[in-house]
Amino acid sequence: MKELDYRCKMGNRIAKDMINLSPPVIRVPFEFAWGVIPANIKYGKEYRRSENLLKESQWWEYKQHDEYQIFKLKELLEYAYRHVPYYQELFKSINFSPDTFHDLDDIQKIPFSDKNIVNGAGKRMVSDLYKDKDIAVSTTGGTSGIQTRFYNEKGAYGKRELPYINSIWGRIGYVRGKSKLARLRNEILPKGKLWSYDYKNKELIIDSYHLSDENIELILNKLSNWKVEFLHTYPSAALVLCDYLKRMRKEGIVSLKGVLVTSENIYEGQKEEIEKYLGARCFTFYGHSEGAGIAGWCEKSDFYHINTEYGYLELIDENGQVITEPNKMGEIVCTGFNNKVSPFIRYRTGDYSSYCDVQSCPCGRHYKLLNDIKGRWLQEYFIGKKGNKISMASVNMHNGIFDHVRNYQFVQNQVGECIIKIVKDIEYGEEDELKILEELGAKVGDSLSIKIDYVNEISRTKAGKQRFIISNIK
Repeated sequence: MKELDYRCKMGNRIAKDMINLSPPVIRVPFEFAWGVIPANIKYGKEYRRSENLLKESQWWEYKQHDEYQIFKLKELLEYAYRHVPYYQELFKSINFSPDTFHDLDDIQKIPFSDKNIVNGAGKRMVSDLYKDKDIAVSTTGGTSGIQTRFYNEKGAYGKRELPYINSIWGRIGYVRGKSKLARLRNEILPKGKLWSYDYKNKELIIDSYHLSDENIELILNKLSNWKVEFLHTYPSAALVLCDYLKRMRKEGIVSLKGVLVTSENIYEGQKEEIEKYLGARCFTFYGHSEGAGIAGWCEKSDFYHINTEYGYLELIDENGQVITEPNKMGEIVCTGFNNKVSPFIRYRTGDYSSYCDVQSCPCGRHYKLLNDIKGRWLQEYFIGKKGNKISMASVNMHNGIFDHVRNYQFVQNQVGECIIKIVKDIEYGEEDELKILEELGAKVGDSLSIKIDYVNEISRTKAGKQRFIISNIK
């Protein structure tokens, strides 16, 4: 199996080069060949280890979950102390030794971290066991106006993240590579195309930037003819489809088994709306770009089951005190087990939830349960020139275009037009403006005209929160 892993790894590198540099007539067969390789072979031993663990661990008793988390936390703290400069300095400054860690409450001896600390620490947050060639820079979408910039191992998503997503989605019957899945999210398709087939991932990609009535009709017909089983989308995009079906008095997609909604909050009544008009189970999980915590619904309930194998999750109140009682809303704080390049320890996510008052689920799993999660992405959208709705989440920028921007906000006063207010950083220049307009233009195409307005600050609500789309369209 080691030899097979090595050959797959080398083959992956060669295949990527060939695929990226080849014309479609050559590229498509390579993509197809890559797509038929099972995930447990394609992503190697780490994927298999997590996959095998989850098959067993999801049925553990409560005590086994606690014991596993104590073991993984101690292992992580010892690792961070030996290999990560930031944590070496932090632990010494607070006189903390990983040797003194014996139970879950001991994690409270360590101060919280947040995006400002992570950004400020920079490379001091990176383990000395990794070379630059083996790591990749990642960023969050900048939902609070400031992106978190951090480091991870190249290829980490496939081998470390996918096993958990596959396990969670598998609770309602999804099987990666076998189930027919369509993705209606933030992919940019060539002008004039409403869909394309992703042979590498065996998924149908649907354009999400031109959801006019005419295009929705074509898309729904395509999904029905293709006999799609699962639709991966944003809640707001799913609701646009539902609105069309309701107005046109049409039925949903007969073959659909699940609507997998992520990246936005699901508000009261929206799940029922999606299930009523699309005719399939609405299903979601909680996660974030930083990869420090994950929790998902199950086949029997809509409570979030916290994956103890992935990380340790806490809730804290406005004073930073750990919450233990049910139904008290608090900020989610995560300590992740999977990112050894740049560990997140007691990381304040900016997301909020509360513990369920009944910590048991009919599904039989003994994970700790959360109620609704209020994430950082609100369901905010633009109105395109043809009346099409473009979700804020679909223009979420996971790249460096806002590196020299202190804060930003979108304002829409007219259909098809949008102003982005920008608070410049000292390093911001003409190249940044061109890059922002080019990248956002590529996302929204000719549906939306974007202009930049430079301001000194972005206004916030009375609660101190910031809306990222201010819509003045009645």
